[in-house]
Amino acid sequence: MPLPSPIPILIVDDEADLRNLLVEALEDQGYAAVGADGGTQALARVRERHFPVIFTDLNMPGGLSGLELLRAIHDEDPQAMGILMTGYATTESAIQALKRGAYDFIQKPFKLAEIEASLERALEHYRLVQENEEYQKNLEQMVEARTQEILGLKNDIERLFEGFVNASVTAIEARDPSTSGHSSRVADLTVGLAEAVNQTPNGPYGGLHFNPLQIREIRYASLLHDFGKVGVREQVLVKAKKIEGEHLESIYQRLHQRTLESMRDRMLDAWSKGNPFDHDALGGLLRQQEEETRRLMDLVRRSNEPTVLPEKVALELDQLEELTYQHWSGDRRTLIERQDIDLLRITKGSLSDQERDEIQNHVTYTYRFLSQIPWTSELAGVPEIAWAHHERLNGKGYPRQLKEPDIPVQSKLMAVSDVYDALTAADRPYKAAVSVERSLQILEQEAKVNLLDTEVLRIFLEARIYERTIPTVRVP
Repeated sequence: MPLPSPIPILIVDDEADLRNLLVEALEDQGYAAVGADGGTQALARVRERHFPVIFTDLNMPGGLSGLELLRAIHDEDPQAMGILMTGYATTESAIQALKRGAYDFIQKPFKLAEIEASLERALEHYRLVQENEEYQKNLEQMVEARTQEILGLKNDIERLFEGFVNASVTAIEARDPSTSGHSSRVADLTVGLAEAVNQTPNGPYGGLHFNPLQIREIRYASLLHDFGKVGVREQVLVKAKKIEGEHLESIYQRLHQRTLESMRDRMLDAWSKGNPFDHDALGGLLRQQEEETRRLMDLVRRSNEPTVLPEKVALELDQLEELTYQHWSGDRRTLIERQDIDLLRITKGSLSDQERDEIQNHVTYTYRFLSQIPWTSELAGVPEIAWAHHERLNGKGYPRQLKEPDIPVQSKLMAVSDVYDALTAADRPYKAAVSVERSLQILEQEAKVNLLDTEVLRIFLEARIYERTIPTVRVP
């Protein structure tokens, strides 16, 4: 607390003459000096007001000694500074007085100048102590304010990351609406799986524990694991059939045109031979030709599905290779191009090898993109975790064909979640949703051939993590 003006000083001595002399002398110096005849009266005055400096005799018969008084005053007012006065001073008694809390020690008889000098030293020390306490108080306030500012900045950064991640997920889903919700579901499943690992007391992952920051790292990596799809051509990304759109319609149109060309050629041939017009014969030929065209169109339609291509259908595709039609220029041209027949021969799915490579490259695009972000040290693993979520334990994953020891465990968790959600998702244009029961069976089959981590899958099943995205479904 700041020094008042005038500064109050307390003189405690059972000798009235000495006490009054000091009071008057200090008043002449401009101080608000007050006297007390003993410890009881001194304590009463201390309770009434604050005295920065208190002079007290060491030996006061019939009451508290000077040291006892200073200890009692310290309990009432810790900031008051005590100066002991005694006529029986020894070096030992001075040392003991200072050890027990006295600021200074004056030996009687003394000169008034000694009192003034001791008082000035005490007040200067008092000021320094007060300034230091004020500095410490201000420093604490500054530290608290700065701490709050840093916490606010940290919260702002976390909100920025959250906003960025959410915006990135929105961008992914806008690019590929057919997988809307996939990233969020994979994040929910993977985080739940990581939390279940934390609750696993034994086994290969019994000693593994993800702290809250590592859980957040897993969540961000899961939300952003497919961000690289923004670098994949849209027609490949959302390709539902092997041949699509106007290109497929063009093939159907050419097959239809082939029917008309065949009928035209037969009619011209009959007329050139002088044969009369035979309505019934011509109708029969037209029905026969239309039936063949429908059969060929149906063959194209069945072959164009992304499901597993039956061997019988694959053999029938040989019929399409020699088909021709008349181009508007008059040339005869191949009705179905070789690359289109190769697409129809795809045994499973809708993508050619080139297109599949392009899709698989989304993982590398994801890594390159995420590596450009200045992640905090706690989140530095996000790019690597996302990069490895399509790797498989037996080295048959992509893009780096990593094997089990080199795959981060977080990526192993995400792999199970990602495959499960891809199987059960009902919004993929190139496949039908698989039931929960069948999806879990497929996961077990992949674990048996060392594609997915067996222990991770066991935890996934026993903790029923799959129910997080289908809360109304219960698998016995």
